Amino acid sequence: MIVRDPQAIRGDWSTRPRDALPDGPARLAALVGAEAGEPMRHGKRLGWPFPPGGLLIHLGMSGAWVPGEEPPHARVGLRFGDAVWWFRDPRRFGALIPCPAARLADRLAAGLGPDALLAALPGPALAARFRTRAAIKVALMDQGRLAGLGNIHAAEALFRARIHPAIPANALSDDQWEALSRAIVDQLRDAIDAQQDGELVYLTEGGPNPFAVYGREGEPCPRCGTPIARIALGGRSTFYCPRCQPAP
Repeated sequence: MIVRDPQAIRGDWSTRPRDALPDGPARLAALVGAEAGEPMRHGKRLGWPFPPGGLLIHLGMSGAWVPGEEPPHARVGLRFGDAVWWFRDPRRFGALIPCPAARLADRLAAGLGPDALLAALPGPALAARFRTRAAIKVALMDQGRLAGLGNIHAAEALFRARIHPAIPANALSDDQWEALSRAIVDQLRDAIDAQQDGELVYLTEGGPNPFAVYGREGEPCPRCGTPIARIALGGRSTFYCPRCQPAP
């Protein structure tokens, strides 16, 4: 166990380093000698059992687990024999939360809606969770309704489904909910595949932008050539195609 930044060890799902556990390094040290179990995920949260203990993990906006030599911005290292896995987090929003293994699953999903990929919802079930006047883009980012979509993937899923991001969620048609249901799953699967292939490094490593509309204001839509537009929804930049995603 190698702790470079004790403030990365917290008692709950806080994104603030000042909420660090006073005895965080000692709590992690208690895992030394335990055999790692199968990691689990719900939405943007991870769980890693080391019975009888375990870790809850929130990657924040820039966190990642990387093997090998110590990378820049390493916060904690877990040693397995001769290998080390590093929790790297340049922006320090991520957190490692010590938790008994028996409570991992419950705490992992506490306060969250169903996982957008592992428990993908068909159109009618998705619509039932979004009976709100909020803009559909804002509603999709509400983790209590559906866990796993952030700003980028919500925008990309809406582009795939040809839905304007400002349409009130409760105004979508049955056909639009079906399209959105498929688009969410396709977007997340493609993103995971790209990450595994080493292609999705845009956010963490400054690589080329791999997204269809996100961050592409003024560039031609890959589907129809119309310039991509940007609006602010819920305090976040939202990108869309005015032609493929017509205004309500």
